[in-house]
Amino acid sequence: MNAPVKQLDIWADRPRLTGAAWALANTRRLLGLLWVYIFTRFISLIGSLSTPGMRPACRLQAWALRRLDVTCPSNDVWVGQHVYFDYPERLVLGHRVTIGSESRITARSAIVIGDDFLSAPGLLLNTGTHDAITLVPQSIPITIGAGVWCGTRVTICAGATVGDGAVIGAGSVVLKDIPAQHLAFGVPCKPHRALPEQAPATRWSNFRSTPLK
Repeated sequence: MNAPVKQLDIWADRPRLTGAAWALANTRRLLGLLWVYIFTRFISLIGSLSTPGMRPACRLQAWALRRLDVTCPSNDVWVGQHVYFDYPERLVLGHRVTIGSESRITARSAIVIGDDFLSAPGLLLNTGTHDAITLVPQSIPITIGAGVWCGTRVTICAGATVGDGAVIGAGSVVLKDIPAQHLAFGVPCKPHRALPEQAPATRWSNFRSTPLK
């Protein structure tokens, strides 16, 4: 005697449910990446057509950054062309922030950038790292204080804190904390001399129409 035929209900079949959940999760991930790509390209286009401090361009870029879930309370922010953001929802930008072209910011953990920050092209911020023995992936936040200046091709690695008013020389790789008001450079980056503390009004900024506080 033939066994009764069981009608297959796709929504009750566990392998298919698992596959559908996998497909849905990856579709959402792809749509999220597409969203980031579109607004990143928009920010890059505005950056290629403007210079730091141009108010209309800065407002458009700040609007686009907020669409990426970047914490960006100020419209006084400028981003150069070909800047890429990984996990932008964990990025916090202060007032009068300038990020040079060809930079990449990977915020697997929080990255906080203070007011009056300036970077030349090629800045690399990456909170990702690995355990030195097991190679298990890890992530440690990065904190950058107010009034910090980074030269060309500066890399700031996971867990580093750069103090207020520090200047990081071109090509440096920051692995450990840099004290406030110091000139630091090298691979690995080390503080070399203290800098005179500047009043807020003398800090570099292209956003001069708004008084610095």
